Amino acid sequence: MTGTSSSEKKVSLQEAEEQVVLTAKRLALLYHYTAEVLVEEFGMAKGEALLKEIIGRYGSESGTSARKKVEELGLPLTAENFKAGSDLPRWGWKGDTVLCADGEVRDRVTYCPLAEVWQEKGSGKLGRIYCQVDQAKYAAYNGTGCRHLKNVLDGDDCCLFDLCEKREPEG
Repeated sequence: MTGTSSSEKKVSLQEAEEQVVLTAKRLALLYHYTAEVLVEEFGMAKGEALLKEIIGRYGSESGTSARKKVEELGLPLTAENFKAGSDLPRWGWKGDTVLCADGEVRDRVTYCPLAEVWQEKGSGKLGRIYCQVDQAKYAAYNGTGCRHLKNVLDGDDCCLFDLCEKREPEG
């Protein structure tokens, strides 16, 4: 492994962002091949079910970790404060917040290095299961519901998130 310690060298924000993207793409490849093997070994239905279980556990860990950090900061467990406890890198993804037609301000992601890899590999459908990490992490954080109003893996031009009160299952 190559590299230098942070005390030996300073890097530009651009270089740091490139390194984050590189790491994210490597993790996306790992997910791609994990998903591919699961489907080959167990079939599509069982492979997808296993991926959903894996992503649900992973998302719950992320949301629980965020909750603990926000609580340690003495902040209320609001959707706005989730970022204060988030374990995601600040760089590598591109996005902003937008005012939607319904008057709500929502997070929008215009570039995701994970989705880029899955689209290149033709594994967008299995990659889309990974996106369910958002529902799991917000549920574990404070019970907030999360919907993807748009997702690039569904053919949209961006990913658009809607955070809402968690609803009881119907029926």
